[in-house]
Amino acid sequence: MRVRLRAVGTGIAAVGTGIAAVGTKELRGRMRGPRSFVALTFYLALLAAFTVMIYLLQEQSAASQMAFGGGNPYMAGQVGQAVFTTLLLLQVLLVVFLAPAATTGAISLEREKQTLDLLAATPVSTLGIVLGKLASSLAFVVVLILASIPLTAVVFVFGGVAPEDILRGYLVLLVTAVGFGSLGIFFSSITRRTQSATFLTYLAVLALTVGTAFTWYFWNQMTSQQTTQVMRLEPPANDGGSGSGAPAVTEQPAVVRPPEALLWLNPIFAAVDVICGVDVNPYSTTCQVIAGVTGRLPGNGTIQPAVEPFSSKPGFDTLGGAIAPPEVVGQGAWGFAIAADQVPADASTRDTFWPRMAAAWLLASIVLVVLSVQLVSPTRRWRIFRRRSRGESAP
Repeated sequence: MRVRLRAVGTGIAAVGTGIAAVGTKELRGRMRGPRSFVALTFYLALLAAFTVMIYLLQEQSAASQMAFGGGNPYMAGQVGQAVFTTLLLLQVLLVVFLAPAATTGAISLEREKQTLDLLAATPVSTLGIVLGKLASSLAFVVVLILASIPLTAVVFVFGGVAPEDILRGYLVLLVTAVGFGSLGIFFSSITRRTQSATFLTYLAVLALTVGTAFTWYFWNQMTSQQTTQVMRLEPPANDGGSGSGAPAVTEQPAVVRPPEALLWLNPIFAAVDVICGVDVNPYSTTCQVIAGVTGRLPGNGTIQPAVEPFSSKPGFDTLGGAIAPPEVVGQGAWGFAIAADQVPADASTRDTFWPRMAAAWLLASIVLVVLSVQLVSPTRRWRIFRRRSRGESAP
C-alpha cells in the first residue's frame, strides 16, 4: 500500500512539475510584447463605454419620470442592476468567444511546427502537457475577467446588487472560460491544422449557444400549441345552439415540455439566472425566461406536472379564440401562463439553473481533457483493448 501511495504521489508531483514547466514557457511567449496589454486596455475600455451608456440611459429615464411628476425612490438600485446586467452579459459573450480562441491552437500549432514529438519526448507527461497548455492559454482570459472587478464594483455606488451576486456572476464567467477553453484544446488535439481546429471549435460554440437556445424555443413552441386549455363561448340557444353562452373548457392531451438539460451547457442562460436573483421583481423578463426553462414559476411555485397548463395568449376572442381563466396571475415569457392554484410556497427560482450549468461544464471539461490527453499521447497508454504480443499467452 505504501509503495502504491508513493507511486501515486510521485505521479502527481510529476504532473504538477510538467504543468508548471509548460505553463511557464507558454506564458512567457504570450505575455511578451504589447499585444496582451493592448487587448486588456481595449477590453476594459469596451466595458467602461457600455457602463457609461447604461448610466446615461437610466439617467434620462429618471429625468423623464420627474418631468411627468413621478418619482422612483428605488431608481439608484435600478441603475446598479442595469449596469450589473449589462456587464455580466457582455463579459459572458466575450468569454465565450475569447476562451476558445486562446486554446484552439495550443496543440495544432505544435503539430504544424513539428515540435509535438520533441515535446512528447521530454520527461513531461502527456497530462502535464495538456493541462499546462490549457492553464497558460486560459491565464490571459482569467486576467481579463479579474481586471473587470474594479469596474463591476461601481454597482455598489448605486446599490441594488449584493456582493454574493457579483461572486455568482464571476463564478459563471470562470466556469465558462474553463469549459470553452477545454472545448478548444480538444478540437486542437483532433486536427492537424489550426484553421480546421478554429472552424470546428466555433461551430461547436454556436451549436452550444445559439443552437441549443433555438432548439429549446422551437420545441417549447411546438408543445405549447398542443397543450392548451381552451375556453370558448358556446353559441346561445336562440342562435341555433344548445348552450347559454357560458364558457366551456376543452382540454387537450398534455405533452411534456423540453428538457432543461438541453441548456445546461449554455452560459447565457446561467447569466440570466444570476440576473434573476438580483432583480427585485420576480416577474421580470429574466425570471420569466428561467421559469420557462426550469419549469419553476417566478418567485415561488412550480409548473405541475411539467406541462404548459394554459394558452400563451390570454384574453377574449369573439371568434372563438383562447381566454385565460380568472385565476391566472401571470404570463411566462416563453409561452405559458401561471395559475394561482399551482403556486406552492416551498419553491423558489433563485439559483436553480447556474449551479447545474457549472457542474455540467466542469464534468464536460474533465472528459474533454481526458480525451485530449489520449489523442496527444503518441503511445496510446490509456488504450483499453491492447493487442497482445506474440509472447503473451491467453489467460
